[in-house]
Amino acid sequence: MENIKKFLENVEYKVLNFGNDIEYTGMEYDSRKIVDGNIFAALDGSVVDGHNYIKKAISLGAKCILVSKNVEILDKNITYILVEDLRLHLGVITSNFYNWPQRNLKVIGVTGTNGKTTITYILDKILKNIMRIGTVEYKIGDEIIPAPNTTPESMDLVKMCKKAVAKNIEYLVMEVSSHALEMGRVDMLDFDAGIFTNLTPEHMDYHKTIENYYLAKRKLFTKLKDNKCGVYNVEDAYGKKLYDEFDGIGYGEKIGNLRGKIVSVDNIKQEIEITYKGENYRISSGLLGRFNLMNNLGAIGGGIQLGLDIEMILERLKGLKGVPGRFETVDRGQDFMVVVDYAHTEDALKNILIALNEIKKGKIITVFGCGGDRDTTKRPKMAETAELLSDFVVLTSDNPRTEDPETILDDVEKGFKDNKDYIRVTDRERAIEDAVSMANENDIILIAGKGHENYQIIGREKIHCDDREIAGKYIENKLNK
Repeated sequence: MENIKKFLENVEYKVLNFGNDIEYTGMEYDSRKIVDGNIFAALDGSVVDGHNYIKKAISLGAKCILVSKNVEILDKNITYILVEDLRLHLGVITSNFYNWPQRNLKVIGVTGTNGKTTITYILDKILKNIMRIGTVEYKIGDEIIPAPNTTPESMDLVKMCKKAVAKNIEYLVMEVSSHALEMGRVDMLDFDAGIFTNLTPEHMDYHKTIENYYLAKRKLFTKLKDNKCGVYNVEDAYGKKLYDEFDGIGYGEKIGNLRGKIVSVDNIKQEIEITYKGENYRISSGLLGRFNLMNNLGAIGGGIQLGLDIEMILERLKGLKGVPGRFETVDRGQDFMVVVDYAHTEDALKNILIALNEIKKGKIITVFGCGGDRDTTKRPKMAETAELLSDFVVLTSDNPRTEDPETILDDVEKGFKDNKDYIRVTDRERAIEDAVSMANENDIILIAGKGHENYQIIGREKIHCDDREIAGKYIENKLNK
């Protein structure tokens, strides 16, 4: 039982059947990846129940099965172990098995509703030798892995940490979603620094109330190695609440011990003045808008908390350009601007439209929709925001999933006050085509909601759909007419 006791240390469990206690060769929760001598964790998910794949795992060579409920013992030579709330404990179990590789990394978590991805990309520039985990991709040194979730399953994360340590990587920089915090995906991590961006209503279909959403985000800061190594946007009410509780660095334009302001802006860059410990610094950033000023401040604060000198941090930020799908421009030589952005909440849409209004010379045409099977309360609010800060809106689909796209648009449409300033085009490609066709010199088209994503989810099927590709195609068609 020694091998079993080792990987189940500090976890409550019950041996349902003892068949062996070998030197196990690895751990998997996906039965298709099982090889001889593996441990199979039968996770009970919302869509797939791993307990239904125990027979397959055994056929591929699994020698130990972890379950979260009583199951039939299919083979007396196989060890079955019951762990209640298996998903919650999976990070600790996997860490025990792989000897806690994450303890050899400096871990930085970024949480909040908006800005997480951008801050992790800025930290990539500041810290250099990193593993970056987030919405767009997982990056381990020079290796890029597609990202199915903002925060991966705990087992995958531990395995990636093992790989990072083997590559002599120093930092793990990761977006930490509220779902991941609630489900225990990061329970096996202690954080050397934590960054809080903001909190606005999102995922209400899951959390039910804004207070539950906040409490999920707060969990990250209870996992800091030192209470004072947090970084908080203190101009956000929830960020100020966390700062008052945990201390650390508070950042903002007008309050906080790390401050910044935009000195000048054009459609390529903005000049920012940073103030810290009585000293003023200037940097030029290719990330536009007040929200990106705040993202820069959050990342700079994170670098400071990790012990980097602020002058070194600002030197490394020189030449910083955009993040995939975040204020990303599509340029084919046209005389109007096209911006693709991931903004899919009321607050995010408001932030980027305010930034575009600061540089606009013509009209702003906004293309957006709302996802299906998700929080319905934000739909009319996003329409109200789009109408208020745009000259014209093209309302369209955005991952309708199993909902009727027309029903989603009916909900969104309730937020419009003026029936003259928008059109409704359910097909997303045609909506982008229409926006490009109506754009004149100096206009700005914002295509919001999907950003870096190159698909639409219609029903349960992913269909290729990349806003950047589509916009580029119709811009070229327009130029060639």
